[in-house]
Amino acid sequence: MSFDEEWSELRSQAAQGQQAQMRLNHVDDGSGGRGLPSGSRSAQPDLSVKSDELGRIGHDAFLLYDRVMSDGGWAQITTLRASVDLAEGHLETGAALSKADEVWHTKLCTLQEACAHISNHLDFSAKSHVKDDADIAYTMRDIDGDRLTLSKINKYFH
Repeated sequence: MSFDEEWSELRSQAAQGQQAQMRLNHVDDGSGGRGLPSGSRSAQPDLSVKSDELGRIGHDAFLLYDRVMSDGGWAQITTLRASVDLAEGHLETGAALSKADEVWHTKLCTLQEACAHISNHLDFSAKSHVKDDADIAYTMRDIDGDRLTLSKINKYFH
């Protein structure tokens, strides 16, 4: 379906009172409303991530960052030399090859920046959540102003 066809269909749905909706963090149960994850009796998010998982993903992004230029740029010198040789031979292919190499290098840099962003963001998020948890645990007080320990909190739920 082309963009114009899709846009036309959405406009006609809107004119009929139907709204386009975005649904995040849940499974549609087919009723058009908020669905429930399979086997669940209450609406619970179906996505969860643990700090060690974030750490592994961040580490993989860091390793990929290091490999992008070395593995992705291995032919750059040869490509540049070939483009110069072709251009000196008065062939338009030389300029085209040079442009292709320039675009390829730009894409590699963009990919490398994305890997760095992922790695840095996940490292920051994991450290930030640990710090937030520690701050919350330290600042929670009971009605008398005493620090709430885990054992005191557990008394309220058992």
